[in-house]
Amino acid sequence: MASPGQCSKYSKYEHQYRHDILARGICIEQCEQLVGNLSDKQREQFLQPKFDIQFKYIINDWLLPGIERYRQRYGDLANICLNYRTQLQYNLSVYSEIEYCTTNETLIRATDFWDIAFYAVLVMLFLLAVAASIYDGVLAKNSDHNHYRSLLESKSQNLLTAFSLRRNINRLTIKLDNDPIQKSLRFLEFVRVLVMTTITIDHVIIGMSFTTIQNPEFTEKIGSIPMVQAILTLMPFQVDVFFAISGLLVAVQFVKVTNGKPFAGKMFWLGLVNRYLRSLPVYLVVLLHSVSVYDLLESPSAYRIVATRRIMCRAKWWINLLFINNYYQPEEQCLIQTWYLAADFQLFIVGFGSLMVLWRYPKLLKPMFCTLLTAGFILPMLNVGYHSTSGIYFLSNKACSFQLWYDKWFTKTYVAMETHCLSYFAGMLVGIIYHKMQKNDLLLEKSRLFKPLRYSVFPILLAFSLSNPFFQTNTDDNPSLGTILYSGFQRLSFAAFVTVGFLVLMFANRNTFFGTLRTSQLLENSLLRVLSRLSFSFYLIHMTVLKTIYANLHEAERGTALLAFQVLSSATAITYFLSLLAFLLVEKPFDIIFKQLLEGGRPRKPPILSPNNSNEVNVTIQRNGHSLSNGK
Repeated sequence: MASPGQCSKYSKYEHQYRHDILARGICIEQCEQLVGNLSDKQREQFLQPKFDIQFKYIINDWLLPGIERYRQRYGDLANICLNYRTQLQYNLSVYSEIEYCTTNETLIRATDFWDIAFYAVLVMLFLLAVAASIYDGVLAKNSDHNHYRSLLESKSQNLLTAFSLRRNINRLTIKLDNDPIQKSLRFLEFVRVLVMTTITIDHVIIGMSFTTIQNPEFTEKIGSIPMVQAILTLMPFQVDVFFAISGLLVAVQFVKVTNGKPFAGKMFWLGLVNRYLRSLPVYLVVLLHSVSVYDLLESPSAYRIVATRRIMCRAKWWINLLFINNYYQPEEQCLIQTWYLAADFQLFIVGFGSLMVLWRYPKLLKPMFCTLLTAGFILPMLNVGYHSTSGIYFLSNKACSFQLWYDKWFTKTYVAMETHCLSYFAGMLVGIIYHKMQKNDLLLEKSRLFKPLRYSVFPILLAFSLSNPFFQTNTDDNPSLGTILYSGFQRLSFAAFVTVGFLVLMFANRNTFFGTLRTSQLLENSLLRVLSRLSFSFYLIHMTVLKTIYANLHEAERGTALLAFQVLSSATAITYFLSLLAFLLVEKPFDIIFKQLLEGGRPRKPPILSPNNSNEVNVTIQRNGHSLSNGK
């Protein structure tokens, strides 16, 4: 590490790495030979003592088992060796500290209980699928040609065929046309796939920042382009589309189920249990993979990417399963992308509870949503002010080099539930408006607010985005009141954009552009429908695939646009394949099992699941209590 101040010129901006930190891999045997040829005076000269370091430069020791032993044994040797080389080559004095040590022993580890457990689960799922498929085939011989499209008469038969591959493939591909809700909300399939793709692109970019490449200036140069900066500042808002979808579906389904029925308080607890259980199966399999065989897929230079996650997940799995990992110990998260599931579950509790209150006291509709939307506007600004984080976020290569583990804005502001509650509550409002429009209790075209918003939300959002690069050179650890207000109004503009966009796509006249888009063949595409229904599994799995790819790139790899595209395309293809397996073997079977167990009683034989039937729309919207769920 160079002494403080020497490299500040090239470390000033968020898109730049810290140029006073060098990551170097050394061979201890070669260093022993080099240092052995130095005199005692030279060794003393090149042994650089540790100086005061005011920033994060190394990952925490608990993630590096046995590291103290290596530091005590080889610390001075590495310090002298690297200082000699950097002085000779760059005329710089450096202090070095061992972060990780690869030995013959660390390259091969013994199989443990969790490895066996993971393999056992895979075998069990495979056997269940085979057995259920055979049993379903036997039943089909005594049934009609619609056997695989219909639920069975008894609960036991539905449970025994839950893992049937042919039945679950049909559930994945079936098109439901008759229900007006299903038809009105079909555009969400396109939105979900589109946003999931952009989030994957974002994660590819972040991966380029933390992986080992020979030309880190590649990501710095791209990040220095003002237009790229304007686009990247919208990255934190992409996930808000999912929060808005989640709020929308919760409200739509709630009103549909409770309409005309007397208040029942127990529904809150049933809904909570249902929502929790249906989030778990794929989550548990991915978590089990992370604590077991995941580290077998790494290369020696990928210790930050793979090995540390195995350690994190073994220590923090219970935090994830309680859905509090966005607040409790968020600095080094197991499955970092699952902060979204935690925040979404927390918002579901608030949103579902608010809808229960409205069910009991329907006259509180306007006061309730005024309160929710006001809170959604104020709370993110209070978070920024309380934690003294930046009101405007820029993709920071400094933070990405540690996978955002120690980035204050990410761990304190971005992952917090309150940061995204405005979008969630706005989605709920859209759901309420949808039902009022269906009953002709509300006409958007006569609204004095909707018409100007329809034409202004996009220009306003664009203006915020184009002005964001200004803050690149005006960042402050203690944001001013103006910056805090700016961040709040930018978030408000995005929530308004999503809200108006959903309403336009729902209710635009068929003769208009958006009306034509809503009924176009693009939204009727069967592939799009399948990809949308795989979104939940895709979201959980894609980071594992991306990190595995980056962990196995050669250390001499150079960052290029072609490399980024190759990573994106291969990660997308692999993840969708794994998501398909997860859907058929885990997600849908347990969805059916929980539905059968939670319903209670002997089910009636339902209508056939055909293209002209909508009997699964209830499952669709309930399952989508979190917006990344599939649309089945």
